Amino acid sequence: MSRLSPPDPSKLDPDTAALYQQLLKDYGPYANMLGAFLPRPPALRHLFSYLVASKKDGLISPRHLEIALLAASKAHACHYCVALHEPKLASQGISQEAIDRLLEPQVPGLDDHDLAVRDYAVAVTLDAARISDELRARVSRYYDEAGVVELTIRIALCSFFKRFNEALEVPAEDVVAFELSST
Repeated sequence: MSRLSPPDPSKLDPDTAALYQQLLKDYGPYANMLGAFLPRPPALRHLFSYLVASKKDGLISPRHLEIALLAASKAHACHYCVALHEPKLASQGISQEAIDRLLEPQVPGLDDHDLAVRDYAVAVTLDAARISDELRARVSRYYDEAGVVELTIRIALCSFFKRFNEALEVPAEDVVAFELSST
């Protein structure tokens, strides 16, 4: 049960109500998570507008973004995010065996690029202050500075969403199948 009151659209100012509806369309049908941000419209606007823009500019491929997000989610045991990102990664052609073994040193079907993203996601999630020069060099083979910044932001946001969702007991949503069918 959420620690927040259920959103009441009739109590929202028109700009926030319009933003909420637009984000449900552009970001995805995540009414519980988006609704949790409604008490702070600036956070809703800026955080999720950034995520929508990030998706459009495509600095990180959907495959590599999902590898990063699922690896980060598994590394810090975010059940909400693991349930969300496992099917999204499967939709990128990654086998269930690879998904199940994502945090193991050797993962069948993953190439050097995939593993660099996975290793970076785990490092950012678990010990960002100790990322090795070797790992930075591996990631830099595939991304310019803007791409590394984007990848780091998206990985770090996984930790933010885990803490936010858990602290406020935001209910998980079963929307992945719907979201994947509409792409």
